[in-house]
Amino acid sequence: MATRKTCPDCDSTNLHVHGGIAAKGGYGPDLLPGTSGIFTSAKMKAVVCKDCGLVRFYASQDALAKITSERGWQRLL
Repeated sequence: MATRKTCPDCDSTNLHVHGGIAAKGGYGPDLLPGTSGIFTSAKMKAVVCKDCGLVRFYASQDALAKITSERGWQRLL
């Protein structure tokens, strides 16, 4: 997760974090394709600004290790 303590949108310090969020839900899209297993889901943290509502998601270190070109991820140049 980023170490920034202020919101990049409104510069507020009223930020809140929640961890252990599944990247692959039963009714939604797989937000980190190729990083979840059959019975497990990659995990993310969410940081939300309670002043402007900006939400950012951060992939766990385990999920980041699985983001490879062999799993369909392409690096932006």
